[in-house]
Amino acid sequence: MYGSFSTWIGSADKNRGWDYLVAAKQAFDETMLSGNLDDEQQQAAVQQLAICEGSDWFWWFGDYNPATSVSDFERLFREQLRHLYQLLGKTAPVHLDVPLSHGGGFAENAGTMRRNVE
Repeated sequence: MYGSFSTWIGSADKNRGWDYLVAAKQAFDETMLSGNLDDEQQQAAVQQLAICEGSDWFWWFGDYNPATSVSDFERLFREQLRHLYQLLGKTAPVHLDVPLSHGGGFAENAGTMRRNVE
């Protein structure tokens, strides 16, 4: 969108969100390789990972969207990651208890694709 991926990557908050997702995916891969989950548990974990990998989470992170919108989506993102760790039988990292983005912007197109800054 707008010739870049700035809607999903680039700001500190968005990048931190991706770091959280990468760590969760690594925990997922490790658990799946261990063989500790039965077929039903594996299926639930795969479905939960797909939810966590939805790109829409990331366009809400950053300072250009309104705080009320950002707080709802970032909280749900952290909850989805925590649930994935639970399904994997792992303890969720403590950083998932702390908001990763606060918003605060008053963008004319808040909640839609971010325009490139020129």
